[in-house]
Amino acid sequence: MKPRRQQAAGPRRRKNVFDADHIFGACNLLFLTIITLVTLLPVIAVLLSSVTPMDDVIKHPSSFIVIPSSLTFDYYAWLFRGSSSIIDAYTITILRTLVGTAISLALTIVTAYPLSKKFLPGRGGIMSIFFFTMLFSGGIIPTFLIVNGLHLTNSFWALIIPSALSVYNLIIMRTFFQTIPIELEESAYIDGASEMTTLLRIVLPVSLPSLATISLFYAVFHWNAFFDAVMYITNRKLWPLQLILREILVKNDIGDLALGGSLSEVRPPSSVLINTTIVVAVLPIMCVYPFLQRYFIQGMMVGSIKG
Repeated sequence: MKPRRQQAAGPRRRKNVFDADHIFGACNLLFLTIITLVTLLPVIAVLLSSVTPMDDVIKHPSSFIVIPSSLTFDYYAWLFRGSSSIIDAYTITILRTLVGTAISLALTIVTAYPLSKKFLPGRGGIMSIFFFTMLFSGGIIPTFLIVNGLHLTNSFWALIIPSALSVYNLIIMRTFFQTIPIELEESAYIDGASEMTTLLRIVLPVSLPSLATISLFYAVFHWNAFFDAVMYITNRKLWPLQLILREILVKNDIGDLALGGSLSEVRPPSSVLINTTIVVAVLPIMCVYPFLQRYFIQGMMVGSIKG
């Protein structure tokens, strides 16, 4: 008769919930929660201020109203029915984003595609020159002299041409083209396709994730850019929205940008109109970004796959 196995000396030990990994994870969660709240609270405050009725603002002029008595969009009406500066700036910004993104994307494609070919003579030297411009720029004054010499100042194209190509986006696009199997292009060449046909019908369709990433990079850049307008544009009718917003924030006054309404109407406080202008400037890109955020992450991953 076989002896029975000796039972365990004691009860099974429970997993310690207070070990180092759990504590580290809890601290990380707490830290990220605080960072998120610190980041979102100013945005929420500005957004609520732009829809808070004027009666609540007058009753509590120096306090943050968490729950307004009601919601109003009258301040947005004040902006767009007053001076035409906001409407002109919004139009210029939208046109710049659309036209600038299209031109920049086209230039990036036609530059990155040949540079992705190993048989291109002098490919390394050309990429070195592009990379050199990332480390050392031409300087503000020489750039202004070139733009002025090309008679681009005080024109819409001064906002697009000087910044039409980003070397960083060029490297990302070139890296993605290098990951495409060469067999796809060779099969197109066997069928009699030209380089342009191969690019348009073979390479670009399989590069849609990278194209979406680069397009989003360029769109965000053109929407937020204002420094080039400071340098090259003196005509207020060509100012982008971000430059109007910068002027408002620097002066801390809405000025003559919201003179709409009749004389019997009470003009809203400048602080409320400033917050409304901020919402108008950032809301479109904030609405688009959450739906395309994965393309940003994918674009960063593409740039790290291959040098």
